[in-house]
Amino acid sequence: MNFYGDYHTHSKHSDGRQNEAEIIEAAKEKGLKEIAITDHGPLALGIGIKDTKVLEKMRLRIDALNQLNPDITILLGVEANIRDLDGTLDIPISAMELLDVLIAGLHPYTIPTSVSDGINLYLQNSFRHLGRSQREKAIRNNTKAIVAALDNNPRIDILSHPGLFFYIDVEEVAQACVRNEVLFEINCGHGYPHVSDIMVAKEQGVHFIINSDAHFTATVGQLEYGEEAMKKIDIPPSRIVNLEDKGGYNRWPKRSKGYIH
Repeated sequence: MNFYGDYHTHSKHSDGRQNEAEIIEAAKEKGLKEIAITDHGPLALGIGIKDTKVLEKMRLRIDALNQLNPDITILLGVEANIRDLDGTLDIPISAMELLDVLIAGLHPYTIPTSVSDGINLYLQNSFRHLGRSQREKAIRNNTKAIVAALDNNPRIDILSHPGLFFYIDVEEVAQACVRNEVLFEINCGHGYPHVSDIMVAKEQGVHFIINSDAHFTATVGQLEYGEEAMKKIDIPPSRIVNLEDKGGYNRWPKRSKGYIH
């Protein structure tokens, strides 16, 4: 099975161990036609891109690298952090304007919008192992935050690793993805979501994207987990947006209908 692109990778600007040129070369070696460099947003403690000026420089660099690499399209993105129950992202609109791809997800060690949000989202999530009621409350809060993010931020293209670190109601989150034409990620770097959750999302009618979440050159374009999941539960190729015959990110459902950034 051949893929057109890998749309979730990290460079040394966040917690990756590779620079842009190394990511590009690794993608070319895998035969990809598109590659997105999507470092963490600014409020991921210790690892995020802290300044819009850094993104501005990255934008210029990516544009230059596209000129030097006519055989592959290089996209600039960010993996934004969801900060609260209202779905607030840690990326300002001015920064979004610089991006080709916007990913969003829940991540540990994110600075919340308020103390209350820190308690209701991040602290509550740490209580999920302390019995059924605590787990159910964490699931409700996590789900509420993601659904709000998708409903309130029309620029989001991809929901990253749904359910990883933060348990969710997969059915409700998948319905929000369908409603907002956000791609439901199968994350090969983490092997997540589990096949059972992918099945639930499939039943809701989502479009999937299979990404590597690569932090090292060796894992750029390494998409076998998603490929195996696709075969195991018989996901139709029409529901995977980054297979080779799909033609790239400009043909994703949201973009093909004109809802572009």
